[in-house]
Amino acid sequence: MSTITPRSVGDVVDAMRGHARVVPHGRMTKAPLIAESRGRGDDDVALLDMTALSGVSEYQPGEYTFTALAGTPLREIAALLAAHHQYMPFDPPFGEEGATLAGTVAAGMNGPGRLRYGGLRDFVIGVRFVDGTGTLVGGGGKVVKNAAGFDLPKLMVGSMGRLGVITELSFKVFPAPHAWRTLRVACAGLGEAAALIARLGRIPMELEALELEPDGAMVIRVSGDEAAVDAHAQRVGAATGRPFDVVAGEEEAAHWSDARAFAWVGAGHWLVKIPVTPARIAGLDAALDSHGIARRYGVAGNVAWAAWPVGRPLAQLGASLAQCTPALSGLVVRGPALNGAGPWLGAATQMEGPFARHIKRALDPDRRLPALAG
Repeated sequence: MSTITPRSVGDVVDAMRGHARVVPHGRMTKAPLIAESRGRGDDDVALLDMTALSGVSEYQPGEYTFTALAGTPLREIAALLAAHHQYMPFDPPFGEEGATLAGTVAAGMNGPGRLRYGGLRDFVIGVRFVDGTGTLVGGGGKVVKNAAGFDLPKLMVGSMGRLGVITELSFKVFPAPHAWRTLRVACAGLGEAAALIARLGRIPMELEALELEPDGAMVIRVSGDEAAVDAHAQRVGAATGRPFDVVAGEEEAAHWSDARAFAWVGAGHWLVKIPVTPARIAGLDAALDSHGIARRYGVAGNVAWAAWPVGRPLAQLGASLAQCTPALSGLVVRGPALNGAGPWLGAATQMEGPFARHIKRALDPDRRLPALAG
């Protein structure tokens, strides 16, 4: 096994054509997602460290678009956008920890802001990648109004390096809000909180983010003009029908910075992402609580995050998810490498379906890239 650090697209092509197996990675902020490809017994394995293929190659503030190379750090992009009062609304996690643009797309990672604006699938508009044959493939474009060809940009979201090595990405961005406020709403348990989510969904009020904690506390973020945001926050709070507090300024910003970094996950834990719905939170929460697991519920109760101790077999969590009705699946996204095991837990995923296998055969006929599922 060798490590290669490409400094050009040509280097990526050469690496793909010159090795039996290729495993791309960035800053290793989501190490479990690449661990499945290690330990398969191949001698000729190239680990592609994509961090040197970095830099914003094109940015048009007036068009609200940018193009950057795969290894560009998220914090570098965020700083560039902030200088023009723009941002990526889907709140990509782990930016301060060094996460890269392509790593975020390959992992399909969104933050709390996905609730209002959609996920990164809605913002990536162009992609270039090297497939398993060593061919440079492009899809989408650098402008928003582009509908030509197969939607390869969305195909690469959540692909985890299994369909190709991303070399460049184009995104659309949004103007940044002038001010934010955060409400902490006291609910009598997760059952009441789930019912409240449904009620808020029927009210014509725009929420930036909505997260739940195991005790039923609901955390809501709103934004707007400085002159109007306080009144907006009060209206949202009143609509909940529950006691609430409002936080602003540095304390408010720090809360969401910690949320993007998953600061509540202690050292020595894997972070597991579990797709769920508000109606199914109670059953999942009972299963996680039986193991004494720290957890949070994001995107208005549509995704659960669980902190699983590294010293305990992940198979225990997978079995608990499989026993939920209907069965749930999980993805280990952060923590130590998994030493050859796959990051999937519980029920079958879309990565194991016939369409995924067909695409895999087309883009990686010689199986140079990691397998779809472990």
